[in-house]
Amino acid sequence: MSAKLVPLSGVAAVALIVAAGVSGGETPGTDASLDEVVSYYSDHDTGLGIGSGLLGLGAFFFLVFSTTVAGLLRRAQGESGGSSALSFAGGIVFTVGLTILAGLNFAAADVVDDVEPVVVQTLNALGSDMFFTVAVGTGAFLLGTGIATLKTGALPKWLGWAAVVIGIIAITPLGFFGFLLLGVWTLIASVMLSMRADTA
Repeated sequence: MSAKLVPLSGVAAVALIVAAGVSGGETPGTDASLDEVVSYYSDHDTGLGIGSGLLGLGAFFFLVFSTTVAGLLRRAQGESGGSSALSFAGGIVFTVGLTILAGLNFAAADVVDDVEPVVVQTLNALGSDMFFTVAVGTGAFLLGTGIATLKTGALPKWLGWAAVVIGIIAITPLGFFGFLLLGVWTLIASVMLSMRADTA
């Protein structure tokens, strides 16, 4: 049973990350006024606290999923598994990026009534623009996974090509779409790996 459920950690990760976005709502942009920023975090402190927790939990489940994928690819590649190592490292970096974002949002909502407004504005700006870690993690995980898949056939070839394309998108100015497509890719791969475990 566990062999079937572990790959579904990817489904859990996507569901929790989406739930976090819904719970916290859209944070103010970096050009928002000081009053707008403070008002937002004061009015949404509970939702942002819950959303940050959900995002952190989603990051944990993605780490489990990415480790599962990287382990599968590593076994298929053997000692020459450079690309599977990139997949593993990318999953870690992506997870770190999500937890940084969760921490910044939680901190801003938690201290909004206890610090100077400019501190909250600074935390909001960091939360809005601290996307490089997530982008690098997305690109590394998908490129490593895609290349290893194309070399070994451990996953369907079309899923490998999709990973390569989305991984490239993730490290371009269109990186936000790469992040969204990572969610779709993760859902598909997660279900496929679970079904494979069920028939093994």
